[in-house]
Amino acid sequence: MDRLVAPDFVAHGQGGMEDSHGRESFREWLGWYLSAFVEREWTVHDVISEGDKAVARYSGWATYMGGLLDIPSTGQRVIETGILILRVEDGVVREIWSEMSDLQLVMQLGAFPTPEGHHGADA
Repeated sequence: MDRLVAPDFVAHGQGGMEDSHGRESFREWLGWYLSAFVEREWTVHDVISEGDKAVARYSGWATYMGGLLDIPSTGQRVIETGILILRVEDGVVREIWSEMSDLQLVMQLGAFPTPEGHHGADA
């Protein structure tokens, strides 16, 4: 991570909120994420770059182990989709903006009822 992420890295979450500031904060978040979602299988569908920015559209499956919004784990296999925009300067990532399918994810975990006829990743 020290070679890829700037010390003053900023992660912008959904709606432009600043989710983490600094490499160490991002390292802590990543540690949580990697323990909460295991057996990850990612597919990158598109990568587009221009100037100092790169955009990636992705999807991936993971097994949920617990730790998100106090939602219990039963070993659920869930799908996540998203778009990431990275700003790279001097060979390191300085900022990232992410738009992810968080609502779909928590619906798959049973935190909210799914709409009639919609079954998350199966639809």
